[in-house]
Amino acid sequence: MTFQGLPKDRRLHLKNDFQHIIQGGKRIQGDSLVLWYQPAPDGKTDRRLGIVVSKKLGGAVVRNRAKRLLREAFRLNREQLKSGTDYIFSPRRSEDWTTLAQAENALRKLCGRAGLIEKTSALPGKQDE
Repeated sequence: MTFQGLPKDRRLHLKNDFQHIIQGGKRIQGDSLVLWYQPAPDGKTDRRLGIVVSKKLGGAVVRNRAKRLLREAFRLNREQLKSGTDYIFSPRRSEDWTTLAQAENALRKLCGRAGLIEKTSALPGKQDE
């Protein structure tokens, strides 16, 4: 059985990393999600994820569910995201975080607005117009 989670080396966990990205990185806000991003230090090519959830979002169950959904959405879409970048996401409204599809849509929409989605080759059967 292969490991399908998000490895620890792909997560931001140090307070200094969070502060550095939030204070010195770029910020973009969507309807229900805020994204801070910055190129990774030392030329690393990994995409690293951090999640910040305010107590204003709801109780512990709601906050933990939002974090799980965002982690999974990031894991499923990380190959499409720009490499060598650190990402911090912060959900803003709990009613927008009930399904994985909603989390993925919010993540892709916000990263697309920020220009962080790498161009991928066309899918088989689809043609560019």
